[in-house]
Amino acid sequence: MALVSTGFGRVQRGFESFTESLFNALRPLGSDLDVTLFQGGGKSGEHRVVVPNLHRADFPARLFSDLTASHVEKRSFAAALYPILRAKHVDVVHYNELTMGSALFHLRHLFGGTYKLLYCNGAPSPPVHYHHRCDFAQILTEPDLAEATSFGIQQCRLFSLPYGIDADLFHPDQKQKRERIRQELGIPLGANLILSVAAIKAEHKRVDHLIREVSALSSNEWLVVAGQRTGETAQLEGMAEALIPGRWRFLSWPHARVAELYGAADCFALCSLTEAFGLVTVEAMLSELPLVVHDGPVFRWLAKGTSTQLIDMSEPEALTLALQQSIQRRATSEHSNALKLARQTASSRFSWQALVPKYLEMYRASIAN
Repeated sequence: MALVSTGFGRVQRGFESFTESLFNALRPLGSDLDVTLFQGGGKSGEHRVVVPNLHRADFPARLFSDLTASHVEKRSFAAALYPILRAKHVDVVHYNELTMGSALFHLRHLFGGTYKLLYCNGAPSPPVHYHHRCDFAQILTEPDLAEATSFGIQQCRLFSLPYGIDADLFHPDQKQKRERIRQELGIPLGANLILSVAAIKAEHKRVDHLIREVSALSSNEWLVVAGQRTGETAQLEGMAEALIPGRWRFLSWPHARVAELYGAADCFALCSLTEAFGLVTVEAMLSELPLVVHDGPVFRWLAKGTSTQLIDMSEPEALTLALQQSIQRRATSEHSNALKLARQTASSRFSWQALVPKYLEMYRASIAN
C-alpha cells in the first residue's frame, strides 16, 4: 500500500505529522503489510520515495494565485506518482489531499489501474467533494460521519476511524526534560508556560486572540506557539512583542521535538473555532497537560470522558479566565488524577496500540470491496 503526503518534508501540519506517525506505526508489521511513504520533499530512504512535483513556492507554480499554485503542486505530484503506483502494483492509496487524489482518480479512469483510492477526510471537506472521486473515505469524527451519511454516501464506502497518535512519544515522561527545554528557550523554570501547537497565523488558528488573552494574565505567564510559519507570522511576532514583551516564543520544531514542549508546559490552549480533528488536543491529553478548547461539536467529541475545559473561544476574556483556573488548580491531587484519567481515555481511543488493528481491517476491506 501507499501512504501519500504531498507536503511531507516541506511543511509542518497535522496532515504530515499524522502520515509520518502512521507510517512509523505500520512499518514494524513487516511481511503483513508492504507500505511505502510517498512524499513531496525531504529525502528518499527505506520505504520512502520523494516524488518530483512543482512545489507551490517554486517556479512556475509561484506565478499563480495561492490556490492555483497549490493545485499545480498536487496535480503535478499525482502525475509523477501515477506510473509508480502502476509499476509497483499498489493495492491501496491512502491520502489526505483531496486535489491530489482526484487527479489520481481521473488518471485511473483515463489510463487504467487497479489501485483503490482511500481518502482520509482530514481537511475536512464537505461530502460533495469526495462522494464520487474516491473509492472509500476515512471519516475521523462522529459529527463528520453524520454529515457524510446524511449526504447519502453509502455506508460501505465509509470507514469511521480517527487519527492515531504515538502514546509513547506524547507521554508525561517528557516532563523530565522540562528544565532543559526551558533553559534552551530562555524561559524561567518558575514561570507558567502556556503552549499552543498550531500554524502561526490569525486566520483559523486565531493566534492573535491567544496573544491578547495571555496578555491579560500576570507577568509570570509565558506563551509558546509551535507550528508552521506563515505569511502572517511576522505581524503576529510584532503583536506579541507589543503585548507580552519578551514573554513569548514562536517555534517551528520537528514533530518529535514538539513532544518535549508539552512536557515543559503548564497548560495548553487551541483557539480555533473549528477543526477537522484537532490532533494536538489529543497530544496534550496524552501528555497529561490541562487544556482549553472551543465548545464545538468536534471538540466535544474529542473531550468525551476527560477534564478538558470547553469554552466559548469567540468570547473575549473567556480564555483568560479558563487559563487562570487551570493554573490555580494544577497543584491539586484531584486535578492530577483527572489528567491521568484523561490520558487513559485518550490512549484507549486514539493510541496506535489501539488503532493499528482497525487500520489493517480498513485496508483489507478496501482491497476486498
